[in-house]
Amino acid sequence: MSNAHWFHSSYSCIFVMKTVTITEHIINFVFMKHLLKAFILLFVSGTAAAQTKTTVAPAEFEKGLQTKGVQLLDVRRPEEFKEGHIKGAILANWQDEKQFQEQAAKLDKSKPVYVYCLAGVRGDKAASWLVKNGFTSVINLEDGIKAWKEAGKPTVAEH
Repeated sequence: MSNAHWFHSSYSCIFVMKTVTITEHIINFVFMKHLLKAFILLFVSGTAAAQTKTTVAPAEFEKGLQTKGVQLLDVRRPEEFKEGHIKGAILANWQDEKQFQEQAAKLDKSKPVYVYCLAGVRGDKAASWLVKNGFTSVINLEDGIKAWKEAGKPTVAEH
């Protein structure tokens, strides 16, 4: 075997090995690209599914408030809150953006947040904001504290 032939054989072998290596890199890249896409899709769909906003009637709202760790927000104005609110509620005035966001920042995003207002409109808007900002479970009182009172549910007033 001459040196030239040996060199040529080695070169061919090295060339083949490099071709396989490049092919493997391409296959790995394509595989990882698809794997990353699948992971992102699962993460996004899982996150979206985990974040919910529900509107419920007073009886179901009251039942939910019995659950340990529930957070309760009254999103009405301070004067409305003083006239009567659900026991344990935290005032988070929807119409005062800074005050609302300060109160929301104190909440645990992983625990259910129950929200109500006077008639359901502000509560629905606040609930949507909470979900959009990462809260996983937000429950709005259908027709607000008006419906709560009409159903004979208790409130407390501040004097």
